Amino acid sequence: MSRSEIYATWALLGALTILVSLHWSVSIDEWAYQWVQYHRSCAVERAAHRIDPMVRAVLGVLVGLALVRGGWRRPWCLVGLLLLFVVGAAATELMKTAIERLRPNSIPGTITGNSFPSGHTTGATMAAMIAILLIRGRDWRPWIRWSGYTMAALGALLQGVGRLVTGSHWLSDVSASMLLAAAWVLAAGRLQRLPRVAVASLLAVGGIAFVVFDEVPGTRFRLPSALDENRSPLASIEFGTPESRASLAGLWEDGPAEPIGPVSWARSPDVSVILHAVNPPGGILKVMLRPAAATEKRRLCARMAISVNQWVAPEIALARGWREYHVELPAAALRVGDNTIRFHIVAEGEASDEDAASGLAAFRYLRLYPRETASGYR
Repeated sequence: MSRSEIYATWALLGALTILVSLHWSVSIDEWAYQWVQYHRSCAVERAAHRIDPMVRAVLGVLVGLALVRGGWRRPWCLVGLLLLFVVGAAATELMKTAIERLRPNSIPGTITGNSFPSGHTTGATMAAMIAILLIRGRDWRPWIRWSGYTMAALGALLQGVGRLVTGSHWLSDVSASMLLAAAWVLAAGRLQRLPRVAVASLLAVGGIAFVVFDEVPGTRFRLPSALDENRSPLASIEFGTPESRASLAGLWEDGPAEPIGPVSWARSPDVSVILHAVNPPGGILKVMLRPAAATEKRRLCARMAISVNQWVAPEIALARGWREYHVELPAAALRVGDNTIRFHIVAEGEASDEDAASGLAAFRYLRLYPRETASGYR
């Protein structure tokens, strides 16, 4: 085996290790999810949405510069690189179709675009690996060559970070996707030596598999995520229902039903609910809400602080659209009986006319679950 094939094998084994251990390591995704939730400011989220075009441009320039001296004169080299990238992207789409996993920005219980693998991350990593291999073959000065290596690696890494900050993927998605993409590019030499019949057979099998997974959902594989929750809540409030109104304090108003069900709108910056818990052992609060939507001319920045009795959680910058926010509670935060959960919401900017008339944020549910067990979050 060549050195590239050895590296490809280790990268593939690393990705498979991440996938096999997901049932036990979802807690790491949960930790990263909460860390991003507490540290993501409105400005950081806006910047994260600009990462993808910036990374594409940088990696495209690197590949172009590496080809500009002689590489473009070899048409088969260009065709080979294009096929390497296109087939890798197709394999990524096949896996995304075959594997169901809830994204961090999914509505629990539904699939709104499968989370694994990350198409943006695999694409950026493939482009970065191609750029590195091309630069390695050029007779550039060492400092220029290493600058190119660094820019390519940082581009792939920045793309993965952007997918985490925007809530599009889990940490395990990004990590495994980078390893899979690196393995694919590094193993390209071995694939070129396969007989044409074998290559054609693999492509045919891949095409058939895509059709089967796309048309027959029951054949898909399911990977656990930190949004999966098969446990019964210790206590819950389902907003927008007659049963929940007695638990609400402050200026609330039932709004028109959203696609995910009935909701209650917080009409003032400070609202609260009473959550009744029996012998609570601490736990994790999961709150499903969406802030008021911004107007086309100006973005809306909404922040929220959650307090449970006397305990106050770090402030959260609310992302656009429906999201589930997780708050890990210390054992001393809850008490037996009634607990007051307060929401302090600050919105800067202009909401759309419809949302401005409704309130600051729409709430779907608040649920208290026990702490994670050895079997994970499922």
